[in-house]
Formats: sequence, structure tokens, C-alpha cells
Amino acid sequence: MEHRHKQEQELLARISDLQAEVCSRNNRITDLDHEIHSLNETIDTLTRELELKGKEVLRVRSEANQQIRAHEQDLSKRHERDLGELSVVHHRETHIMLADFNKAQEVLRDKISALQILLEGTEEKLRNRESRPEDLHVIAELREMVSEREALVKKLVDDKKFYQLELVNRETGFSKVFNSSANVGVINPLIKPS
Repeated sequence: MEHRHKQEQELLARISDLQAEVCSRNNRITDLDHEIHSLNETIDTLTRELELKGKEVLRVRSEANQQIRAHEQDLSKRHERDLGELSVVHHRETHIMLADFNKAQEVLRDKISALQILLEGTEEKLRNRESRPEDLHVIAELREMVSEREALVKKLVDDKKFYQLELVNRETGFSKVFNSSANVGVINPLIKPS
């Protein structure tokens, strides 16, 4: 009888221990459920923040690209405007230089023509009367002046050809320098610098 009573006491103690362990485990499960719920809320918050940051990055990148395109268009227009102005100045100076050459050439030709007429008139007079030493001296001087003017005209024509070639060379170089396109890139804020 006493042995049976002892067994019952041991079973009751065992049942009490098991009930305490179940209660402890239930409390632990409740704590874990609360922790999981809290973690899920944190994940949801971080996900929303990540989406907002992604949208912000896309917005900033789009605005930066728009600003770069606008700046590129502005540079291109300014480049074309400057090129047009320089081209106008270049052509105007070219025409002025050629006009000056032509004017000087015409003046010299007029002087040569006048000297030629004077020389022919003097020679005609000499043919109609006896030549004098001073007349021959004048004729020699006139012929020398005509030769000098003709040589000057030839030099002027040669100089004109030289400057025309120089202008062509400059215009070719001018076109190579100012017709080159400006290289403008587009930044991507998501790419890390190397």
C-alpha cells in the first residue's frame, strides 16, 4: 500500500513537471510569434523604403539626364552660332583682302597704260624730228618705269595667288577645327566609379 502511494506521488510530480514544461514552451512559442510578427513588420517597412529609394534614384537620374541633354543642345546651338559668326567674319575678310589686291592691280595697270601712252606719244614725236640726247634719256626712263610697273604687277599677281592658296588652306583648317562635334556623356548614378 505504501509502495503504491509512493508511485502515485511520483506520477503526480512527473505530471506537474510536464505541465510546467508545456506552459514554458507555450510561452516561448508566443514570444517567437511576437518576434516573427515584429520582423515581418520591419521587412515590410524596409521594402517600402527600398521602393521609395529606388524611385528617387530613377527620378534623380532622369532629371540629371534631361539636364545633360539640355546642356548638350545648348552647347550645340552655341557652337553652331559661333561657327556661323566666325565663318561670316572669315569670308568678309577674305573678300576685303581680294578686293584690295584687285584694286591695287587696277591702279598699277592704269599707271602702266598711262606710261605706255606717254611713251608711244614721245616715240611718235621723235620719229617726226631729229632725236636729241635728252629725249632719248626720257624715253629710256619711261621704258624703265614701264618695266618696273610690269614687274610690280607680276609680283602683285603672284602674291595674290599665294594669298588665295593660303586662304584656302586656312579655310580647310578652319572647317576641320570648328566642324568637330562635342562629345557629351550621360551619367548613371547607380554605376560605381572604378
